Amino acid sequence: MKEELYRINQKGKMQGLIKFQLCGTTFPDKNYKIYRPSSEVWCIEYVEEGGGTIKLNDQTYFPKAGDSYFLHAGKDHYYFSNSDDPWKKHFINISGKLVENLIEGYGLLDTAHFVGLDLGNEIKQIIEIAKKGRMDNTPELIVILNEIFLKMHINMKKDDVTSIIGMEMKDFLNTQITSKFHLELLCKHISKSESQTIRIFKKLYGITPYTYVLNKKMDFAKKLFIDTNLSVKEIATKLCFSDEYYFSNIFKEKVGCSPSQYRKFHKGNKT
Repeated sequence: MKEELYRINQKGKMQGLIKFQLCGTTFPDKNYKIYRPSSEVWCIEYVEEGGGTIKLNDQTYFPKAGDSYFLHAGKDHYYFSNSDDPWKKHFINISGKLVENLIEGYGLLDTAHFVGLDLGNEIKQIIEIAKKGRMDNTPELIVILNEIFLKMHINMKKDDVTSIIGMEMKDFLNTQITSKFHLELLCKHISKSESQTIRIFKKLYGITPYTYVLNKKMDFAKKLFIDTNLSVKEIATKLCFSDEYYFSNIFKEKVGCSPSQYRKFHKGNKT
């Protein structure tokens, strides 16, 4: 794999509190792979191009261009580039008690993947300092590191707010299973535009609000087919479908069999 690596020169007492060990740039390579068991360093990396996979103990992340990630010391670091779109990234490796204090102070103990967080400028500043090879740069490096952690903290808080909005949307949609779907009602509920609403929901759950409601309607329909003797037409009406034929087609597409086949199979197994 091709990388530009730079050692960061430090002197004095500060390097006992914080050590900027290594920084540099990783260039696209489909075979790029790093395994660092029980890492002694924290790694901060910004993905400029492409993407990859991170396995951090039992957690897996998929950072892409425009994202940053933070690998914590004391954990197994295993990460590798996408084979079809390998990443170009910039990174710094750090260690020391001051790093621990900053991480705790900024509330970053359990956060690894920062979607849409651009730390490229800050990391490149550190790389440029390393290239110059000065020995009295620790205070300057700490200022930049503080900026990095602050941006991580702000990004994390934005994600928290987005998650809360996502739960509000789900709670609202769960009350709409036996109603006709109206996106504008959901938008009004969270005070967002239609495009914002769809984007937030899809980012959090991977599907649109409409698809979420449709899936919930199918789950409820399956329950009704098993637990009641309601006809297909009656169930379609209860779930606010325009007609039973449209409902049956959607059901078959989502479930894999027709409503009558589903009822016959599950009623038979139930008895």
